[in-house]
Amino acid sequence: MRRLAAIAAQRRAYSATAAPPRVFTRASLASIAAALDAPNRLPLSALPPHPAGLQTAAKTPRPPREAGVLLPLCNVRGEAHVLMEIRAAGLRTHASEASFPGGKAEETDADLVAAALRETHEELALPPEHVRVLGALREEYSLGNLSRVWPVVGFAASHTGEGLADDAPLPDLDLATLVPEPGEVAAILPLPLAALNDRRRHAPHYFRLDGHKPYWKIRCEDLCEPRLDDQEHLEIWGLSGWFLSRLATRLGWTDTPPVYHADDDSV
Repeated sequence: MRRLAAIAAQRRAYSATAAPPRVFTRASLASIAAALDAPNRLPLSALPPHPAGLQTAAKTPRPPREAGVLLPLCNVRGEAHVLMEIRAAGLRTHASEASFPGGKAEETDADLVAAALRETHEELALPPEHVRVLGALREEYSLGNLSRVWPVVGFAASHTGEGLADDAPLPDLDLATLVPEPGEVAAILPLPLAALNDRRRHAPHYFRLDGHKPYWKIRCEDLCEPRLDDQEHLEIWGLSGWFLSRLATRLGWTDTPPVYHADDDSV
């Protein structure tokens, strides 16, 4: 009861430290880049070892893989967005879920950034040269496919907008130029940054049911392009929701639900 009351009180009192930008500019991208970690540019062979016990937790004998995902910020129709996708229904893991573009690193990838950009190109036909890498977030493990996932943050646009003033809106990403790979992607999900603070879309959740890792799940079925008839209650959650929350809270764009303590269930 106390936990539910705390969530309700936080919703009433919510005030983000800084509202998300309404549109991305050179100045706003500079501020974002300054707040992020430097992307990991180590060769795949030089990455740190994996902690013990992961294979047992994921119930698989194979060793963990490395994966890179791209969190593409972009302007869409003159409004700031982050570009996501809906995974195809026939995929072996995380089918029909909202996710960021990306996937398993290959031996030919120079590093995790290259892996994220290559996978994004394969899934959405977004050329790597149309993405400006801004920084990164700390890696996290996906237990569904036993991968260490390295999130890279970038800004995607259909052209550079060379010569624009620092406070001028940067060019849009033309969604019509994206070509989802049908075996991997069912739909594009351009998420307006305004949705990060739209309480009508939110439900509290805890990453891997860890009460010290709260975040908001975000309903998004009405934002898919094209709209998916079989998705009546689609949410951004799981590892993708956790990455989105960590990006938004790092930049001061949103809050999180309160941390859960076991004694909060008392009446």
